[in-house]
Amino acid sequence: MKVEVKTNFQFSISSIQWSPDGGLVITISSPNGSDSCFAYKAELGDSVEEKPTVSLVEYLYRFSNRMDIKRSTQSSYALTARYVKEYGDCNLDKITTEYLQGFIEYLKSRGFKGSTVTLCFQKVVCVLNDAYSHELFDIRILKRVARSKRDNKKKGFLTVTELKRLVRTQMPEKHDNVRKMFIFSCLTGLRFSDIKKLKWSDLKRAGGRMHLEFRQQKTGTAETLPLCSEAEAILRDTKRSGQYVFDRVSNPWTNKILRRWSKEARIAKPVTFHMARHTFCVMLLNEGVPIYTVQRLMCHNDIGSTNIYADIAGKTKTKAVGKLPNISGLGVA
Repeated sequence: MKVEVKTNFQFSISSIQWSPDGGLVITISSPNGSDSCFAYKAELGDSVEEKPTVSLVEYLYRFSNRMDIKRSTQSSYALTARYVKEYGDCNLDKITTEYLQGFIEYLKSRGFKGSTVTLCFQKVVCVLNDAYSHELFDIRILKRVARSKRDNKKKGFLTVTELKRLVRTQMPEKHDNVRKMFIFSCLTGLRFSDIKKLKWSDLKRAGGRMHLEFRQQKTGTAETLPLCSEAEAILRDTKRSGQYVFDRVSNPWTNKILRRWSKEARIAKPVTFHMARHTFCVMLLNEGVPIYTVQRLMCHNDIGSTNIYADIAGKTKTKAVGKLPNISGLGVA
């Protein structure tokens, strides 16, 4: 039995006694004397609702099984659960900042690359955010963790010039579905997995504008995403032939078609579907959109994932200002 005594003055417990009817009589008093004393009775039958205790490993499995995510992502959660078990499982209500920091260091000690450490810890972040929404975890603990940095791997993206050249390049009509999917991703930042399963029922309209309400395939989180006018135009130009917006195709086959398309457009860099998401992010940052807004539009769980693109956009901006004409002669060497 748990008894809480709350008053608006300082107090001390004078006595705790069993009562004849089986309860407890707790007497508290203020520093002023016995005239402020009063009795509080708590019956043994009184109970305080206790939240169920669950371990991090168990919650990882529960979360991945509950969410509508693809099998490969479920396997990734299972692998993370194995690493947590090897490191040392812990109940959610006992997790500390030191415990989470230690898990990151444990992954590093295994010789994993920075990107692997980050992706693995992101699974833990998703689970703890979900636990927080069910009042099973204090999110402040997670926010104090110093995250592992990703590998300094260059993100591929298309410049606006390259993207326009790609759009102007004709494709066989049979590949028009791939063309629309890729351009739609460049205008929304949606991953291939989310565009592939996008349904007409996910499209909503409010205030004269269209937006998407969907659940991310990768993380299982519900998202709302506004659409620009060009993205809306693509949807209006797409025939409704079933519940899905775009024809169901595989990612490898789509990338094969994109390679042919980019070659016809004389784009030297290897183009993949995921580059559309990178392109969307860099275009926003280069247009001066605040990074926290970009984070929300990219559906990133933490700002660190978006900061990677900010570095790319910064280099692009530097290159852009270097092309400005010399108007005063002061910059001539």
